[in-house]
Amino acid sequence: MLIPVLFFVALELSLRAFDYGADLRLFIPAEETFFNDPYLRINAHVAKRYFPQGYYTPSPPEEYFKATKPDNGYRIFVMGGSTAASWPYPRNVLFSRVLAQRLSDAFPDKYIEVVNTGIAAVNSFTLLDFVDEILAQQPDAILVYSGHNEFYGALGAGSTQTVGQARWMIKTYLTLSKLKTVQWIRSLVDSGKRWLSSGTDELSGHATLMSQMVGDNSIAYGSETYENARKNYEANLSEILAKFNAADVPVIVSELVSNLRDHAPFISVDDGVHLPADLVYEWAGMMEQEGMYGMAREAYAWAKDLDGLRFRASEDFNQSIHKVAAQHDVPVVPMKRYFEAEARHGIVGEELMLEHLHPNVEGYLLMSEAFFDTIKATGLIQPHWDSDRLESKIFYRNSWPITPLDRALGELRMINLTDHYPYPSKGPEERTIANYNPRNIVEELALAVFKNQMPYVQAHVKLAEHYESQGEPKLALREYLAVMSAAPYFVDFYLMTADYLLKQEQFERALSILQSSLALKETGYAHKWIGQILVIMQRPAAARQHLETALVYFPEDVQTIYNLGFVDLVSGRLEGARVSMNLLENLAPDSPQLNSLKQLLAEQKNPPPAGARPGE
Repeated sequence: MLIPVLFFVALELSLRAFDYGADLRLFIPAEETFFNDPYLRINAHVAKRYFPQGYYTPSPPEEYFKATKPDNGYRIFVMGGSTAASWPYPRNVLFSRVLAQRLSDAFPDKYIEVVNTGIAAVNSFTLLDFVDEILAQQPDAILVYSGHNEFYGALGAGSTQTVGQARWMIKTYLTLSKLKTVQWIRSLVDSGKRWLSSGTDELSGHATLMSQMVGDNSIAYGSETYENARKNYEANLSEILAKFNAADVPVIVSELVSNLRDHAPFISVDDGVHLPADLVYEWAGMMEQEGMYGMAREAYAWAKDLDGLRFRASEDFNQSIHKVAAQHDVPVVPMKRYFEAEARHGIVGEELMLEHLHPNVEGYLLMSEAFFDTIKATGLIQPHWDSDRLESKIFYRNSWPITPLDRALGELRMINLTDHYPYPSKGPEERTIANYNPRNIVEELALAVFKNQMPYVQAHVKLAEHYESQGEPKLALREYLAVMSAAPYFVDFYLMTADYLLKQEQFERALSILQSSLALKETGYAHKWIGQILVIMQRPAAARQHLETALVYFPEDVQTIYNLGFVDLVSGRLEGARVSMNLLENLAPDSPQLNSLKQLLAEQKNPPPAGARPGE
């Protein structure tokens, strides 16, 4: 017995010594060149813990946060699946991004971080697996939106990626999978499977992750598989809440919503116990037509619960959420109430949903509002919120930079999803990826991004340039702001947006963005233009420090030297102005900046405050 144990210990140590396998930690260091301070990021490959080689592996949103939480920091983590990650849209549609901005506006004295760990096709086992790593990052609050993937998410009761339905077995597997030896054995097994299937994945005929994950496609309501999934969900959620409660970290968990009216059940199960789902769905439609909206809503929900292909969580799971949350004294977001209030006849349908369960843009904005209101109602961050600092939800709905390109890209991903199993074949008049013919420049760019023929950022820039050429500067600006909100951690996108604003002579707005960029990373460009804008705004004292810093980066920049000389002149520092004049004589003897500075020095009096305009 001792020899096999020693063998596996030696194997594990050897694999670790040679750094075998991928780094599958949830959080890894970010590239140092991106930021002023050390940052961490969510590991793009973390989901490889749960998906075998040869499968498409979903990635979490590209999220960054400071490695050391600031003293004034308030750090929130979002946990969940594809809805938490705001699929199928780009990252500027993340409900957590809107939430982060609203909280930052409400608490300008705090450094708010909302880190979204949502990953498509994962369930409560993954969330439980993440808890300890999230706790290590000093969270101040946790937001949970999860429950739709308990059957077909990785390790789900009806999934192709399963090790059984016994909770102890799944938890044991997750624990062992962190060992390099187990990873090595799993890679051998996966390679063997691919070799036996002639080098292709056994599910390669399915083009979407959704279709890959379906194992058991006919799970009857109340069946053994159904009850195992529900009980595992309750137990996992209870353990998650208990762990965070033990660490004194507040948690908010949300109800689950899905498309009731405008998505018929996938599969009706004839179990001899319950009515067929499709029949109940038909009855619900008739009741709605008769104006019996309350009864219709209940019938639509019951039809959804009877659907044998369990991509939508049944109402039992919402009951489990309330039950477990009450046991741990955790507040629940009344998400159903929010969606029903915005839905026609109080029945959630296509006005807020894209297909069976993913919200559209308006739905994701509604999610951000529901979480914001619950955070406020529970007194997180601080007990009393200053109402004077709170903008209305309408303000964010109207101003958040989501553009037609983002909507078109989401539509394309949705078309691709519904082209494949489990969706029915489309008619000749319906759009598919195969017959997709762009109708305008927005759809042309979205298709190029979808086909990986153009980066997402480049598509927004091209659309901005198109709007500029059409005399639509506000629409052009919205494209640049969309890029900023999609990647708020990359200073280059701040500078790109500020550059456009400078060309439009929107100096105050450009100043705000440039100042925000310095919080991420110091750049000579930002200091140069902050200094130049402050000169224009007749604030020479504030401009000086930025101009001096800019000269460290650009010691031969004629405009910056001129601006610094001008600042010295209007501040009565004539000797400093002469130093700038001498530098210009050496660098640019024929420049208009030199002639202007010479003339002002000759007059030896303060000129009318002017300063250099962008583009001079």
